[in-house]
Amino acid sequence: MVIFGVPITNDISFLFGLFVLFFIYALYGSKARILSYIFAFYPAVMLYNSFPFTEKLLFVTSEQWLVWNKFLIFLLFFVPISIIISRFVFRESYESKHYIRALLYALACVSLVLLFWYSVLSFDVWYDFSSHIDAWFATPVREYLWYIAPLLLLMFV
Repeated sequence: MVIFGVPITNDISFLFGLFVLFFIYALYGSKARILSYIFAFYPAVMLYNSFPFTEKLLFVTSEQWLVWNKFLIFLLFFVPISIIISRFVFRESYESKHYIRALLYALACVSLVLLFWYSVLSFDVWYDFSSHIDAWFATPVREYLWYIAPLLLLMFV
């Protein structure tokens, strides 16, 4: 399918769906919570990558379910860190909806999902992105830029 001269692939549909979910959550959900998710991602990745017992805490042998097992191990780090950070992130003093802020939060979250997908835990057994998106993470410099991108987006919030 082609919309406005841009071919719509499964990858674009998947990423746009994630963006819409994060955008709605940023508009109507807790802004302090979404900020805590973004800030908790970095220490959780560091702790997950340095955790020596990841291979010993595996409960399944199937490759498809092994990914979810490792994801749950990641959540053991991510959820407590997110809760701790959310206690220190203050709510805005106004409750009006800011669409640009929600847009930037959603872009930051989608970039973190992609970064998680490519640098922390590969979900390729469930869904494999095309080579065009694989090229975004092909070199360590590009991966580093993806680590910085959500923080740069938060500078404009």
